[in-house]
Amino acid sequence: MRPSIERAIQHPDTLMERRTFLKSTGAMAAGLAAGRAILSPDTASAFGKTGKFTAKEKLSHFEKGLSMPLDAQSADLTPYSGAWTDTQLLHLLRRSMLGVPFSQFTAAKALGSMSAVVNKLTDLSAPLPPKPASYVGQYLPAVKNDQIASQSNQRLELLRTQEVVNWWFDLMVQENLSIREKMTLLWSNHFVTGTVAVQHAGYTYQYNQLLRQYALGNLKQFVSAVSVDPSMLVYLNGNQSYTKNVNENYARELMELFTIGLVDPKTGQPNYTETDIQNSAKALTGWVPTTTPAAAEPYFAGTFVASRHDTSNKTFMGKTGNWGLSDIVDTIFGLGNGYNVAWFISQKLYANFVYYDSTSASSLGVIDAMANLLVTSNWELKPVVQALLSSAHFYDPNVIGSQLKSPIEFLAGTVRDFSMTYAPFDPTDPPANGVDGKGVTKYTDPNVYLSVLTYTYGGNLLGQQLLNPPNVKGWPGGENWISTGTFPGRESIAAGVLKSPPNPNYKFDGLAWAKSYPNAATMTASQITAALTIALLALPLGPIETATLQSLIDPNPQDFYLDPGFIANFASVLAQLPEYQLI
Repeated sequence: MRPSIERAIQHPDTLMERRTFLKSTGAMAAGLAAGRAILSPDTASAFGKTGKFTAKEKLSHFEKGLSMPLDAQSADLTPYSGAWTDTQLLHLLRRSMLGVPFSQFTAAKALGSMSAVVNKLTDLSAPLPPKPASYVGQYLPAVKNDQIASQSNQRLELLRTQEVVNWWFDLMVQENLSIREKMTLLWSNHFVTGTVAVQHAGYTYQYNQLLRQYALGNLKQFVSAVSVDPSMLVYLNGNQSYTKNVNENYARELMELFTIGLVDPKTGQPNYTETDIQNSAKALTGWVPTTTPAAAEPYFAGTFVASRHDTSNKTFMGKTGNWGLSDIVDTIFGLGNGYNVAWFISQKLYANFVYYDSTSASSLGVIDAMANLLVTSNWELKPVVQALLSSAHFYDPNVIGSQLKSPIEFLAGTVRDFSMTYAPFDPTDPPANGVDGKGVTKYTDPNVYLSVLTYTYGGNLLGQQLLNPPNVKGWPGGENWISTGTFPGRESIAAGVLKSPPNPNYKFDGLAWAKSYPNAATMTASQITAALTIALLALPLGPIETATLQSLIDPNPQDFYLDPGFIANFASVLAQLPEYQLI
């Protein structure tokens, strides 16, 4: 089981070793064998090392790390009734959003109670954000008999799609007290599509808005809508499936990955057969994405073409008839009186908001309670998420600080946690910028500073390219996010954007950031160090680390002067700590 927080607090000498959450990854094991270092020289020096910390030094205790099931006291959705302190509030905010700016922490604290904060976070009544740019309502088809023009259009669409990704990342950074973008991120890794396969900015935008629209909506309606979404139709070949050429890709993933999984959670028996896949694929024929833009949103949609639909009788899960999409969805959602779908989706919600390993008795008990609530709530997601975020299980001490940040949570969270700024998102259509050696048009990225964060850092360096998971299963998450390759990448990013003098593209005003903490004006340097550390880390630090951070923000213990350069060094080291990777 996970090492308890209480034990670590009682034995502060072990606190520094809590970073052993890195222990269980295969890549980390390889790194241990190679004796690779995982902390930068600057950070190692800050903690009294003449060289780097080695992986072995870093991971010497808690050998089982985070790869074990969760040990929690409660095993259902009994509401939390304990103390409501900054610890519980920050835990709720970290798990529900991507980073916690001090201003939003203050606003949430002013709400006064857990229920008020949960209600605020899950209130998604505000209108969806407006379109990022005019080009999401355009369609650039292949140009017949002109390969150069077609390749130019393809290149433009891929860059436009990257701008949709940048727009979404900016929404994450700018979001107020809301769970909307965190839920949108969750669903993008569940109902998976991929931008490289889709290659259409308009389709990608509509898909992203669909995830946002149903973020806490009706699950059954969500599944029906995403089944005919243009991006999904292209990604899983629904647009190529018709009566004489039935494609089974979407039918298979609809059941295996999107709704019920392979086996019945109660009996362990298969949920469906190959024949079910074949016949449901026939029922799903006829849907194609539109290529002529509508005048208003949605600009593109799935449309049913009757001549492409297989009208033969089909047997699906024991029922025979001339089935279509709605019939397939109804049958799937009726399996086990709804429990099978509800359990599968509840497990995904649990893994995202509580703990990625859901095999312990307490975890399975909570998932069971969530599943029953989802069924009785007539597939409305909001009551289930509210109940989970209000449960005693969610606030169990062993839950706090048990999750690893995904790369996007790390990147967006770093920007938000440290109140960093950058130039506003530019909706300009990427302008042409000459041609390459083959005559294909080149284009200029109008938001290159955001592309560095989302594509270069998130995708290439850390392994999470937004809206383009590695396959239809999505990112596995959990301990897979950290390795001896990706952890140093997180360190280098933190060191690069939180520094003095500030990075011109990602501005960090350390003095303003420190002083924006509630009541900062009345605090000594040691008090503000402690406050900032508690606000940004889910778990407490040991005395050595605490003293080191204190010396970084104020080298003279008798001097309470806050220097921008010292604060930048403090923030940079804090964001490089393994503890910063935990929420």
